[in-house]
Amino acid sequence: MSLLGKKWHIKNKDIRVPLYRRLLENRGISDEADEQRFVYPTRELDFHDPFLMKDMTKAVERIFSAIKNKERIMIFGDYDVDGITGSAILIRILKALGAEVSCKLPSRLKDGYGLRTKFIDDFVNSNVKLIITVDNGISCADEIDYANLKNIDVIVSDHHTVPARLPNATAILHPKIPGCGYPFSELTGAGVALKLAQALAISTPKFAPKKATIVNEALVDDFFDLACMGTVADLGDLRGENRYIVKEGLKKIAETRWPGLSKLKEKAGVKGEITTETVGFQLCPRINAAGRMSDPTEALRLLITDEKNVEKYAETLDLLNRDRQNIMKELIDIAENDIENQKENPILIVCNTSFHGGIIGLIAARLCEKYNKPSIAMEVRDDIIIGSCRSIPGLNIATALTRVQEKSPKNKPVLINFGGHPAAAGFTLKAQDEKRLFTELNEVICEMMKDFEPSPLLNIDTVLGESDISFESLNIIRLLAPFGMGNPAPLFACTGLPVHEVVTVGKDKTHLKIRVRANGTIIDAIGFKLGGFEQNLRNAKKVDIVGELDENVWNGVSKIQLKIKDARISK
Repeated sequence: MSLLGKKWHIKNKDIRVPLYRRLLENRGISDEADEQRFVYPTRELDFHDPFLMKDMTKAVERIFSAIKNKERIMIFGDYDVDGITGSAILIRILKALGAEVSCKLPSRLKDGYGLRTKFIDDFVNSNVKLIITVDNGISCADEIDYANLKNIDVIVSDHHTVPARLPNATAILHPKIPGCGYPFSELTGAGVALKLAQALAISTPKFAPKKATIVNEALVDDFFDLACMGTVADLGDLRGENRYIVKEGLKKIAETRWPGLSKLKEKAGVKGEITTETVGFQLCPRINAAGRMSDPTEALRLLITDEKNVEKYAETLDLLNRDRQNIMKELIDIAENDIENQKENPILIVCNTSFHGGIIGLIAARLCEKYNKPSIAMEVRDDIIIGSCRSIPGLNIATALTRVQEKSPKNKPVLINFGGHPAAAGFTLKAQDEKRLFTELNEVICEMMKDFEPSPLLNIDTVLGESDISFESLNIIRLLAPFGMGNPAPLFACTGLPVHEVVTVGKDKTHLKIRVRANGTIIDAIGFKLGGFEQNLRNAKKVDIVGELDENVWNGVSKIQLKIKDARISK
């Protein structure tokens, strides 16, 4: 039995095939043309013409009309990294074009997700004539109808699940709507914003006033860092255009022209090579902390200001992230206790008055990862409950919520509103309907899981022999980067490694270090948050490790190491 009780599945055991070929085959890449395009994506083939997206021409013409007529434009974004970075992209391009533009980001804690009529009333009072949504809007048909009544046009830019009823917007920029025609469907909210910025830049000579003709695609290139962050944070599929955006964006982050992002890197201790891990675990949590713990506008301000003195903005985000980490530790313990009698259920649902609205998504994610079950964490706010969902591969949680809603009487729906992705979603409901949701969602999940049995399966790319635990192999692996959703970092099974030492490390001894002998030397294998398993391996003579091959640099010296994902005593 492995430390995590997972079944190990090795995709490719044929060690006669070169490592590079095995890794490509595991990613469905078999011919030379596909290999070249995957490893070396190009602007020509992978960064598509934005006008291939349905309604892009309508959106561009309406925006330039607003600029020409000096109409006030309101960017309405979301409070997460994807919405914040996408909003920053559009604010910067529109300001460069001379637009009268403002931005509104809802409060996760006070407002919830998406456009609301109260915001539209505020926009009327501020003489707004055009709203551009970022990372939301596709499920806001009623609110957009209200905006139309108030003589405000709306351009929707979004990527979330497409509802049966589309909003009556001036333009809908969404890569998945019927008849969209765009060659890549997996853009995130920041990705769609980037395409709109690209379209505006291309169209500048045709539409913009003379003072704005300096805007061109060179400025769009500077937005790749922001789009990269949104794509990584929102778990965009790292194939096709997303892969190109992230690959170019990582380079831009390393030399970003935005003062706020430079200062954020400094606060996060980011040095050297920028990877998706750097973005996902060091930069994005600090951007997200603003929306989770306070006001998302604080993060947006950091990304759109050109002041050299951005220290205070970055410091605020860093402090908020520390607060988030401390609260998270306390609430996870509460959640673990609350699900004690639910572990046989198909879905885990926790609701506690102490839950913080900015943390419930993280609680759901932690439970989902640990127990391999779809999970929901809910916050009680007066007579309303706000829920955040995370799901397992093969079970679309957004579809599950849709089915629950469809089963409800039309005059008494169980959910007030909802939306999201296959892997993550959110909703609100009346507190009195909590038990009703629990019952109906369990029934729906049971029905959806009839055709598959979720198991704690650990998919491993291939076996790595001792001699292959080397920098040569690491350089091969790096050709396949960037890694993330749709292109996970390669996992290897390294078997029968002689154990030199097993210890716990870290400030609170929460991490596991196994020092093993391989390839004629002692190599460190590090298991983050696996310190509790030290006793299991203390007397092991040999171990099997599943992990990623990695480089550890200390005092200028580089050493090869393994990042443990699971381990067991060798038979």
